[in-house]
Amino acid sequence: MKSLQLKVGAVVGAFVLVTVLVGGGLAWNPVQEGNIEVVKEWGASTGETLEPGANVIVPIKQSTAVVPVRPQEYTMANEKQEGAEARDDSVEVLTNDGVSVNVDVTIRYRVNKTEAATFYDEYKDVSQAEARLIRPTTQDVLRTEGGDIDTTEIYTGAGQKQMAAAVKKALETEAVGSGLIIEAVQIRNIKLPGQYADAVEKKEVEKQNIEKKQNSIQVAKAEAERKRVQAKGEAEANEIVAESLKDNPELIKIRYIEALNQDNSTIYVGAGSQAGITLTKDVDEENKS
Repeated sequence: MKSLQLKVGAVVGAFVLVTVLVGGGLAWNPVQEGNIEVVKEWGASTGETLEPGANVIVPIKQSTAVVPVRPQEYTMANEKQEGAEARDDSVEVLTNDGVSVNVDVTIRYRVNKTEAATFYDEYKDVSQAEARLIRPTTQDVLRTEGGDIDTTEIYTGAGQKQMAAAVKKALETEAVGSGLIIEAVQIRNIKLPGQYADAVEKKEVEKQNIEKKQNSIQVAKAEAERKRVQAKGEAEANEIVAESLKDNPELIKIRYIEALNQDNSTIYVGAGSQAGITLTKDVDEENKS
């Protein structure tokens, strides 16, 4: 009888031990760096979140859903290996002048970790956010905005900035209150029909050459104006000096004497009443002294 009780006790003890171990394993819920986990009770979101590190939850009753908060990218591109889809996934846009172009675009975004629960309630995961918000909004705005821009502007850059700004603004507006943050929108490439691309490139080269010539002309005009102003200034300065000397004859004599004192190796010829008289200095004698 005693032996039977010992066996029963051993079985019960083992069951309790297994239950504790299993229960402890389920309760232990570590969260990886770069993620936030939303706590659910009986499958419904509680609004509570778990930060990266060691966490515990109530076994069976609670579970969690992982929400990545690292920066994400979503690309629609002509090249299969670049986009989210394994096919030509670029956005076809009909420009203002009736040319069909293919636009490669990348949207950079992230989930605000303080609003991870809100994001989960709205989208559940990033793939749903991409499918329901990012992809359709980007396609619609590119086609609408691109339809008001000429092909040359889109191809050469100005139109690309305009389209990217319009997409970012629309996504930000749509994402308000969802926990989604739109970091940037980049137009990666514009693919034109072959012959049209050559024509646009040739036109752009011609435009650049004209701009270079115009810049050269402006530089030449500026240099000519600078020389004219400089010459005018020098002429005016000479006139002032001439008038000054005319009104002050004694100043000529002073300048003459100053020149004699400054240069030991020059032979001077007298001016005015001393005209024709050579004035020299004994340089060797002066050096000896």
